[in-house]
Amino acid sequence: MKKIVSMVAAAMMVMALPGVAVAAQFSSPSGTTVTAPGTNVALSVSGDVSSASGSGYISVEPSSVVASNVPEGVTPLASFEVVAEGDAEFTELTLVFSVGTQYAGADATVYITHGDGSNDVMETTVAADGTVSITVDRLSVFSIVVDESTVPADGEGVATDTSATSPATGVVIAPVAAITAAAAAGAGAVAVTIRKKVTK
Repeated sequence: MKKIVSMVAAAMMVMALPGVAVAAQFSSPSGTTVTAPGTNVALSVSGDVSSASGSGYISVEPSSVVASNVPEGVTPLASFEVVAEGDAEFTELTLVFSVGTQYAGADATVYITHGDGSNDVMETTVAADGTVSITVDRLSVFSIVVDESTVPADGEGVATDTSATSPATGVVIAPVAAITAAAAAGAGAVAVTIRKKVTK
């Protein structure tokens, strides 16, 4: 029985690795990326942030609260809350939503509710690499909606970017895949070790 429990636990660790989603913070141009739990939708936020005290930062996290101006009956793919903490200051930030290449060419709308209760709407198109990019000078709750009825028919869509470089940050993502693979291998090794101990 211990053997089965150990193997199931190891398998669950391996499956959970790619889906981990946590709040993140940054105070440099390199920014940060978070993924909404239960989805494949990620938000990358970057830009120059200053803090006189050195302790101010931009906080980015998935949100269960959607922007208040999302139309009734419309369900966003994901919502994120981006706020300035402490004395963090910025002129503008770039937000890049990764929604998936299956939406390439479709109409996308970002609904925004600011901290003071005011709302904004930004309409754009999903890029070939499955991203939606906007530039903002205020922070708050951002809800991303894609109109699936506007996805171009087969053969009419936008060519997909298959490079291993993130267009938003220029960061090569291959090392991330390697780290995930190494972590998965480590979890497998733990399972094998536990199995050997159980059989002795």
